[in-house]
Amino acid sequence: MKVNMLSRVADGMFWLNRYMERTDGMLLTLNTFYILSFDKEMEDSLGYKPLLEYYTNLSERQISQAQYDSTYVLKYIVCDSQNQNSVKNLIIKARENARGSQDKITKELWEHINSLYHFINAPDLPKKLETSEASTIISKLNKKLLMYNGIVHVTMPRGLGWWFSSIGKHIERCLQTIALTQSYYAPIHYNLEGKEDLMYWRRLLLSLSGYELYLKSYSNIPHNRKVAQQVIFNEEFAHSVIYTLELIEVNLNSLFKDNNLNEARTLRNQFGRLKSYIEFTDYHNLTNQQLEDLLHHTKAELIKFSTDFSKLFFSYT
Repeated sequence: MKVNMLSRVADGMFWLNRYMERTDGMLLTLNTFYILSFDKEMEDSLGYKPLLEYYTNLSERQISQAQYDSTYVLKYIVCDSQNQNSVKNLIIKARENARGSQDKITKELWEHINSLYHFINAPDLPKKLETSEASTIISKLNKKLLMYNGIVHVTMPRGLGWWFSSIGKHIERCLQTIALTQSYYAPIHYNLEGKEDLMYWRRLLLSLSGYELYLKSYSNIPHNRKVAQQVIFNEEFAHSVIYTLELIEVNLNSLFKDNNLNEARTLRNQFGRLKSYIEFTDYHNLTNQQLEDLLHHTKAELIKFSTDFSKLFFSYT
């Protein structure tokens, strides 16, 4: 397909934002779980398990051994070189993609990524994570990722680079939302009429930056159903499945504007079916089995779309 950007540069922009969004989501989840781990009065049957299941390749036995060990989890998630999804490794990969796309990103963005790179590679960082400084470090990293998102939004031109990076970002965010949602519904067998209280759902909602919005939305339906409505179907919630899919569609349409090639039509139709599946689901009457199927199907189809998108635009595939 003819695109006025080298495929390696388009690939770099796509993965730069995917890696940074993964880092952002992982750090937000880590910070949430770490802070709540000090609340000894709150019954917590999962610990760090949802975080470790999605963001690492640890075995079930290793996750079981580590799910309540804050010091191990902090070091493994933040700076373990053997963990391919550690914050350190993700920022290294993001920086390499930014380096290859320097003519398409702004000076401010490159400088901020460099700053993050040097912060995460500080030799004394692993030791500090074993001390009372751990909370400050995680908080600093969270703020640096917020600044990254702000710099991208304020300084990046709205052209090809923006479209590729935005599609990558929102594919990553949507997959994170689905995976974390599954990790809290699976243990209760996707029971939408169950009696789990707000404390059960607090970790999920805080990990998706949706706790305050949830508290402000008045409803007398059970939490189990109300949470599903927010994280999947709420078009005003920036981490919901439908919101992220809508932004992918907006950027996909911009990318394919005035392009009538068969490959473009096929990919747009493929994505249209995926989005329509969520859009036209009657969530008021959603059953437990339908919720489980919806999350599983949407994740599988989004991964397939991402693969097909990469095959179309990035020559290495």
